[in-house]
Amino acid sequence: MSSQIGFPLLILVIIFALSFVIHESSSQPSSITNPVITDQQTVTYQKQSNYIHEFDVPNLREKGLKGIVTDSDGNPWFYHQTNKTSMLIRFNPLNDTFSSYPIEGTTITDNSIINLAGGQLIYDEKRKGIWFTDARLNVLGSIDTQNGKIEVHKIPTKNSGVMGLVLSPDGNSIWFTEIIGNNIGSFDINSKTIKEYPTGEFTGPTLLAYDSNGQLWVTMSYSNSILKVEPWSLIPGSKISGIFEIKLEKPDSLSPFGIAIADKNKSKLYISDHGSSRLVASNLTSELKNYTSYWTSPSQALPMSLPSQVVSDKSGNIFFAEHGGNKIGKVSSNTGIMTEFEIPTGPLATSLFLTVSNDEKRIWFTEWASNKIGYLDNTLQVPINIAITKNESASSHTDISPIILKGGESFAMNVKLTLDKKKSSLVMANDTEISVVGMTDSGLQGLQYRSDVQSANLMKVPKQGVGIDLKVETERAIAGNYWLMIKASLLEKDHLIISLLYPQLVKLDVPTKPSDNDKIQNFQQVTSKNAETANSSVAHITDLLRYSAIAVAMALVAYLIYHKFRRR
Repeated sequence: MSSQIGFPLLILVIIFALSFVIHESSSQPSSITNPVITDQQTVTYQKQSNYIHEFDVPNLREKGLKGIVTDSDGNPWFYHQTNKTSMLIRFNPLNDTFSSYPIEGTTITDNSIINLAGGQLIYDEKRKGIWFTDARLNVLGSIDTQNGKIEVHKIPTKNSGVMGLVLSPDGNSIWFTEIIGNNIGSFDINSKTIKEYPTGEFTGPTLLAYDSNGQLWVTMSYSNSILKVEPWSLIPGSKISGIFEIKLEKPDSLSPFGIAIADKNKSKLYISDHGSSRLVASNLTSELKNYTSYWTSPSQALPMSLPSQVVSDKSGNIFFAEHGGNKIGKVSSNTGIMTEFEIPTGPLATSLFLTVSNDEKRIWFTEWASNKIGYLDNTLQVPINIAITKNESASSHTDISPIILKGGESFAMNVKLTLDKKKSSLVMANDTEISVVGMTDSGLQGLQYRSDVQSANLMKVPKQGVGIDLKVETERAIAGNYWLMIKASLLEKDHLIISLLYPQLVKLDVPTKPSDNDKIQNFQQVTSKNAETANSSVAHITDLLRYSAIAVAMALVAYLIYHKFRRR
């Protein structure tokens, strides 16, 4: 039991530290408050980008930007929350004006939960309204976008940490998650009644999505799993009927946060793994038995990129925010290539939430650390294409067949890069770097690579092939299937980085070594019960630190703010 309690308490303790520092800072005179809240260790530069455009949100004295969505007129609405206030803000892109709508009410929730939960928005086309979750008041709310009227509905569970939102396919109900209350809930829009369904102690349901069959999919940040839910089979107050838990097969594990059902036929499941800095993609029917790991680029600001919310457009393209990596990612439904765009404000603007506009031309997102909103211009294409072939004579399309390697073996592949000269002014392609990343959350493991050249000048030669040799390190290699990313990076305006990454499946056929579980069991046979307990606790703490869903980045932000406050 104690090991189960540890994870949510760890998050609450770290988030509480963050909320305490912000609270203490905001209670100081304005001459001291402003430098602390606009902490120069998290936001040290503001650059310009061809692909991403940002806007300062005026009159915000404290950090607190969270969810964002656009209405049918293309106006972004977003949510701001502190320990004492919460509001919705509308931005008019035509004249760059902001309008705020306070959510009235006295705070009834613990500060730690306020900083952890709440703040997702969804648009209701039928009612011309926006639904939102407010952890401060412990309510599900809505605002009429025509007259600004706000209506709230109290969550039955106290301190629930109400979090994610989704509109049912028939448009008659809202489904939500309670990351602290360990429930998923439904709100009948017509009768205005709420029903709750438990997911199990210390599971942490976070975000959710519907598939085309009416099934609900939910990420469980604390239990390293997702849920497949049949809403028609649920019984209020019970988790026996209609709820099915799914995990990755061991030894792999994930700490899920964002989730989206996408692809042209709504047949693919995408999950952001907050613990290992990757996006996991799987066919719905396989239920994570077979999946692709889209490893993100190593972060410059933090050890992990921490991908968060995931959204899709009508064509099945996927977009996600990396609030540790300070990037917006995109996975093309046509090519499978992932592109990462560096956010101009950094090194840690801390973007968790994003949305696709109705016309799909802009991907809007909020920045917690800088009090900005921004959008990725989805009409601009990166003028470089990357294709992977297994030899020079292969056709130009990407060869997606797996590479099978035995101990000590090597394998040669060819990376073909092509620059579209008509659009080359958007980037600086004279120094396009080639590398291999991913495979595990700590990078390549048991595998080395060597490329013909480290960078290519595509401005001089628009079509180039770069040879990459993969070689197994027998002593370090562990048998299994792995996804690595062939990466091409280049610069755009103000030397911001754009990366194109293509996933390649590699199967390591090497002798199986004794598992860590066998070693632990042998060790336990010759140790006392106290020693056994101590080692179990240490191992569990390691897992907690690695898989904490949102506390990792927030804790670092808290430390930076606290450190600066103490110095001042």
